[in-house]
Amino acid sequence: MRYSWFTVAMPESSHKDAVALLKKYGYDGIEWRLVADSGDLSKPSFWNGNRTSLQEDWSDRQFLDIAQMTRTEGLEMPNLGSYARACDFEKARRMIEIAALMKIPCLRVGVLPYDGSKNYNDIFKADVENFNRVVECSKAFKVKPLIEIHMGTIVASASAAIRFVSHWSPSEIGVIHDAGNMVYEGFENYQAGVEMLSSYLVHVHLKSSAPCYATSAGPQFMSWKTAASPLRSGAVDFTSLLKALKKSGYDGWLSFEDFSTVQSQEEKVADAISLMRQIEKSITIS
Repeated sequence: MRYSWFTVAMPESSHKDAVALLKKYGYDGIEWRLVADSGDLSKPSFWNGNRTSLQEDWSDRQFLDIAQMTRTEGLEMPNLGSYARACDFEKARRMIEIAALMKIPCLRVGVLPYDGSKNYNDIFKADVENFNRVVECSKAFKVKPLIEIHMGTIVASASAAIRFVSHWSPSEIGVIHDAGNMVYEGFENYQAGVEMLSSYLVHVHLKSSAPCYATSAGPQFMSWKTAASPLRSGAVDFTSLLKALKKSGYDGWLSFEDFSTVQSQEEKVADAISLMRQIEKSITIS
């Protein structure tokens, strides 16, 4: 397996420094965040003022320069972390065009959210239609769109994701597995989920989260909330996850996006790959 880092979780670094930091600790690739981020760069955070973001309104030349710099420094770009949704086709088309321009084989395209205000089946059906256009457009550019298992959407679990992508072939669309998101919503046995996704599984995000008690004003008086957690202390069982991936024959990318704040950015980058390599070595497949 090969390791990369999704730059949404590396907000403090310039593009060049982000590449240098990943090279320092032995990463194989970088997953660039592509978004319209107008935040204050002097106060960087994951979601605003993120210094490693590629901006949606950049010129083609700027994207080509980033791609050249990345490859010159010896890192691959397995996926483009865009924030376009299929329902906004013109935006999604531009993101597909950028991925092709940078010679990145895949990009994330967002599915519709689900909050209970509309019937799930109606939203699901509508987004299949949205993705029909995205899939056809992606073929023309020879780029594969990926949907991510994500809480708060119509694909919060592996079973929901496979139900969605089975409208197309694995050559046309793929899935990003994210066990950290599934702590919030959509948890399923890792091996079962990987087996369900089968050849649709193209990319894996690695992060962790953990539930904790929260007081409630309702009759139960106590409830749960979930928040980002360090990899070593969260609810995601990475040994079971990596074992499931290895057993299935998955040999693709594992891309970190650690949103915890206990360690410094560099400490997280260093510790994440060390932890996963240690786990990889400990796994035996019977």
